[in-house]
Amino acid sequence: MHTFLSRLAAASVTVAAWVSCGQEPTHPLKPLDRSSPRAALKTFIELGDALGAYLAEDYMPSPSRAEFKRLVLMGDELTRSLDLSHVPPALRLKEGRAVALSLYETLNRIRLPPLAEIPGIEPRGEAASTNLSYWVIPDTEIVLARTASGVQGGEYKFSSETVAHANRFCDRVRELPYARSVPLQGINDIVVCGGGWLIPYRWVQSMPPWFRLPLAGQAVWKWLAFVMILSALGAFLCAAFRLSRHGSSEHPFLRALAHLTFPAGFFVAAPVVAYLSLVQLNMRGGVGNAIELAVTAVVYLAGAWLAWRAAPVAAEAIIASPQIAPESIDAHLIRICTRLLGIIVGAMLLAKGADQLGVPVYGIIAGLGVGGLAIALAAQPTIENLIGGLSLFADKPVRVGEYCRCGTDEGTVEAIGLRSTRIRGEDRTLTTIPNATLSKMSIENLAERDRMLIQSVIGVRYETSSEQLRYLLVRIRELLLGHPRVQSDTVRVRFVGFGASSLDIEVFAYVMTRNKAEFLAVREDLWLRVMDIVEQSGTGLAFPSQTLYLAKDQGLDTGKTEAAKAQTRQWQEESAQKSADSSKEMA
Repeated sequence: MHTFLSRLAAASVTVAAWVSCGQEPTHPLKPLDRSSPRAALKTFIELGDALGAYLAEDYMPSPSRAEFKRLVLMGDELTRSLDLSHVPPALRLKEGRAVALSLYETLNRIRLPPLAEIPGIEPRGEAASTNLSYWVIPDTEIVLARTASGVQGGEYKFSSETVAHANRFCDRVRELPYARSVPLQGINDIVVCGGGWLIPYRWVQSMPPWFRLPLAGQAVWKWLAFVMILSALGAFLCAAFRLSRHGSSEHPFLRALAHLTFPAGFFVAAPVVAYLSLVQLNMRGGVGNAIELAVTAVVYLAGAWLAWRAAPVAAEAIIASPQIAPESIDAHLIRICTRLLGIIVGAMLLAKGADQLGVPVYGIIAGLGVGGLAIALAAQPTIENLIGGLSLFADKPVRVGEYCRCGTDEGTVEAIGLRSTRIRGEDRTLTTIPNATLSKMSIENLAERDRMLIQSVIGVRYETSSEQLRYLLVRIRELLLGHPRVQSDTVRVRFVGFGASSLDIEVFAYVMTRNKAEFLAVREDLWLRVMDIVEQSGTGLAFPSQTLYLAKDQGLDTGKTEAAKAQTRQWQEESAQKSADSSKEMA
C-alpha cells in the first residue's frame, strides 16, 4: 500500500500547466487570490492538489494528531472558496469540507476551458470581469458568483446553488476518467471510506471487503463502530440517571448537586460522541449532518438544563453559610434570584443553539421584548404585526435575501422586522409591508423555483390556412424541444381557439434556470425564433382589427306598422270591456 501510494503520488505531482503555480512561499500571510473567476478556480484547484499531495505523501503513510490537524486546516482553507451562507452554522465546517472535496473531484473529471478563456485580471491591471456578477463553467451548472465582501471589495466563490448540488455533480461524473493529472486519485472515496488519525487507512484496507461496503452513504464498519459508541453512551447516561436520584431532603445542597449529574452527563457525553463519530469515524453526508445537528441541539439543551439545575446548587451553597438561615426571607430571595439567573442563562443558551441550527430566534426575541410596551399602550396594530412577524418566523415562507412576490409587490426581502417586512423592488424602491398584512397575503417565494415558466398565446392572421397552422405547430415544438435550456417533457404547443381577430396558439414550457436574467435571455431568443418561423410559414402575426359591412337603408314597413297599431287598439278595447263586465258583477 505504501509503495502504491508513493508511486501514485510521484506520478501525479505534475499537474496541468495553468494550476502549477502555488502561493508565494515568501509571503505566508498573503491572502488567496479570488479576485476573478480565473483566479478563484485556479486557487481552488491548487488547494485541492496540495491537500491530495499531503494526504498521499505525509498523512496516509503515518497518521498522527498533528498531521490530522494540519489536514483539517488545509480542508478548511479549501472551504473558503464556497458560499455556505445557506448552510446552518452548525454544519458549515463538516458540510463545507465534504462539498469542497466533491467539487474538487468533479473539476478533475471534466474538461475545463483554457486559462485565457476564463475571465480574469488583465496584465494592465484592469479587471475583465469588473461587471461580471457570476461565471458559469461551460457545459456545466457550476457557478462562480461574486460576493459582497473581500480584500479587494469582492471575491468569487462557488455559489450556494452549486454547493447544494455538489454531491450530485460528483455522482454524475464518478465514472468519467480524470481529465488531468492529480496527486491522489479517488480522494473523495478515500476520505469517505477512511477515518480519523486514530484509525489509519491501512487498517481500513485490511478489513474484510464487506466491512467497506457502503450502507446509507457510510461504510459498514462505521455503522458497527457507531452502534458501539451509542451503546457506551446509553450505559453512561443510565449511570448518570441513577446517580441523579440520590440525595435527601435533609441535605439540600447534596440533593441539588445530585440532580445536576444527569444534564451534566448529556453536556459532557454529546461532544465526545460528536468527536468519535464525526472526526474519528468520519460520518459524512446526511448521516453526518444529522449527527452534527443532533449533537448541537443536545449540547445547547443540556447547557440550558444544566443552567437551570445549577441555580439551586449555587443557592444552597450560599445558604449553607452560617449567616443565612435556610428558611429565612434572605434564603428565599437568594433562591429566586439564582433561579431567575438560571432561566436567563438557559434562555440565552437556547437562543444561541437555535441560531447555530439556523432558526431566526433573535427576531422572535426582539418581538417579545416590546410586547409589554405594546400592551401598555393598547397598540392593537403593533400587537397584530408582532403576531404576524412570529408567524412569519415560524412558517418561514421567505427568508432575508430571497426574491418573492407579495400581492402586487415583487423584489428581494431585505429585512423581516418586528413590525414590518422590507422588500427592495427591481426599480430599487423600498416597500415596507406590515407583518399583519403580510401574514394574510399570498406570498410567492420566487427564489425557491427550480425552473421558470414560459407561457404565452401567439395570434396569427385569420387568412392562415390549416396547412400553415400545422407547419407552425410542428416547427415551434421542434424549436422548444431542441433548445438546451428548455425542459423537453414540459413543452406544450397547441392551437387553442379562435380569437376576436386571430387564430390562437398557446406556447407552454419550463426553462431550466433559477436566474431571472438568464430566463429573460432564453425567452427573448425563443420569441425571436418564433417570429422567424411565422415569417417562413407565409403568414403573419395578427393585430386587433374590425370588419365593417355597408348596406342601403330600406326604411320602415308601413303595412306592418298599421297592423301593429290595429292589434294594439283591439287589445285595449277587450281590456276595457272586461273591466266593465267585472264592475257590473260586483254591483
